[in-house]
Amino acid sequence: MAIDIIKVKRNVNMTFWERIYIPEILRGISITSRHFFINLVGFIPAILFGKKRKIFTVYYPEEKLKYPDAYRGRPILVIGDDGVEKCVACGLCERMCPAFCISIQPAETELDKERYPETFTIDQSRCIVCGFCEEVCPKEAILMSQDIEIADYDRSKMLYQKEDLLIPEKDLRTRQAYVREAFARWNY
Repeated sequence: MAIDIIKVKRNVNMTFWERIYIPEILRGISITSRHFFINLVGFIPAILFGKKRKIFTVYYPEEKLKYPDAYRGRPILVIGDDGVEKCVACGLCERMCPAFCISIQPAETELDKERYPETFTIDQSRCIVCGFCEEVCPKEAILMSQDIEIADYDRSKMLYQKEDLLIPEKDLRTRQAYVREAFARWNY
């Protein structure tokens, strides 16, 4: 097997224009100016004529993007169609969480299922939104939502209790379909 040896030229003689960098500086200024004026003038047709604007700027509080189904936002708990939460307090999500932000206190009941979470707490200030809790849940009881507005100035407000996390299953059909399709490939 032959090894190609690459030699680096240490003494490269640059031309006068390469040494003063003026052509490259002018080229950079022209590119920056072109983008500046396109963005400066790009919103005028939208304001005057109601046409679609050429620049992609989202005016955030008034306009919001639709995120893809694979987007991972704040973790939430699912309430089944029968009105009973799907979580059986198995504790897999709590054990799988690398940030240790999930805390579950199980309790027993006499209903169809034997266990339910008496308290289910997620410390969103510690959550790294990895999605491991969603992957490991055997009952699809915890899903990642599309919620991106999770920042707060007070850390105590970022401690979500079970009542704050419960969302009906009918509102989460697209995310459930994505999770079933994505994780079905790895059923060994």
